[in-house]
Amino acid sequence: MFEFYDAPAQMEPLVIDESRPLYHPLIGLAHELSEASACLDASLVPATAKSLAELVAGMNCYYSNLIEGQHTLPLDIEKALFETKEQMAQRDLQTLAFAHIEADRWARSQSLAKDTLIPFLLEVHRRFCEHLPMEMLKLKDGSYMAPGEIRERDVHVGIHVPPKADSLDRFLDRFAQRYGMLLEWAPKGGIRKLDGVLSAFAAHHRLVWIHPFLDGNGRVARIAIDAMLRQYGVNGTCLWSMSRGFAKTAEEYKARLANADQPRMGDLDGRGNLSEKRLAEFCEYAMQTAIDQASFMARMFSLDKFKFRAENYFRKVRFDLKPESAHLFIHAFSNGEIERMEAGRITGLPERTARDVLSTLILEGFLVSDSPRGKVRVGFPMHALGSLLPNLYPAGDLDLDPEELRRQVLAIRSTRQHRGKSL
Repeated sequence: MFEFYDAPAQMEPLVIDESRPLYHPLIGLAHELSEASACLDASLVPATAKSLAELVAGMNCYYSNLIEGQHTLPLDIEKALFETKEQMAQRDLQTLAFAHIEADRWARSQSLAKDTLIPFLLEVHRRFCEHLPMEMLKLKDGSYMAPGEIRERDVHVGIHVPPKADSLDRFLDRFAQRYGMLLEWAPKGGIRKLDGVLSAFAAHHRLVWIHPFLDGNGRVARIAIDAMLRQYGVNGTCLWSMSRGFAKTAEEYKARLANADQPRMGDLDGRGNLSEKRLAEFCEYAMQTAIDQASFMARMFSLDKFKFRAENYFRKVRFDLKPESAHLFIHAFSNGEIERMEAGRITGLPERTARDVLSTLILEGFLVSDSPRGKVRVGFPMHALGSLLPNLYPAGDLDLDPEELRRQVLAIRSTRQHRGKSL
């Protein structure tokens, strides 16, 4: 075991080679994950998938921060998702919720390749850190972390001693060369795509192991694994959350990461310096976690089950709204975008009454639009998630005075509508 790692060969193996006995079961899981994610993508119309992707962005923020021991409030997530920078007070721009969502939004617009992989990591870190208050950038020694800059001193993380600071460029270059090559092979499809899916999980561990930044490595690595999977055609429309899966099994997640730090355990444990067996175990755990998340969201958004929950919500929980509200909401979910003038036909109500129902649903976030007069699509407001989509978040975070949460969410949305910013 090296006291300090200073040569890139010391982090081998970077992938599970196809010649190794562990390879084929892992490729089977990569195939299962690709199928589960593709089935979810195919089950939703594009407009509904777009709204779900916005919801998942909030979930990524909540659960990634939770893994780091920091609790992001649902209301902060709502603000970060639906308010523009111009509308938010300066204090709200400097929050964990806004920082994570801004970094994740940028990451979703990027394409990864060998030459862009390291710049991508640096920019994600910069965008995340630049929205944090100074006290959150302060390190234990009293110094401050520089957003988007590789660490310039040696550190230790628990019992793990990451590579020496003056060798990080070499480690990152090797990281980009190996995983970047697989990213560029992805368009070939077939087994090359599955190799890439498997490598994304190995890359997640190796990035955390390298620990390129003084802080924020976990969040950057989780945003990066999502981006790599998208590049391989998995969860391309962002309909399930890897971070939710890791947070639900947080102790195992951290233990599996730590186990994969171990050195090779004998002649049968691969040919690299680090344990091939432990890396494979981490990849197996992480892929099974991803499969569970994709399958969970597919069950949650099954049309019959969602329709049943929606009808019960509007009939038993929101009986202050007209019962025909459920017709508009479910129609938007199952069919996609709706012309506003169709509200009367869908609900069977007189035109003026139908317009009032439509306006109320837009104000509360059950329907959203990209322009003030444009078509509307389904929305998933935070204050209704406990009933419509149970178990997405821990129940306590959504059920603590839900009426007050609803009032505050309405204030956020009505302010935006007043300023001419449609939902």
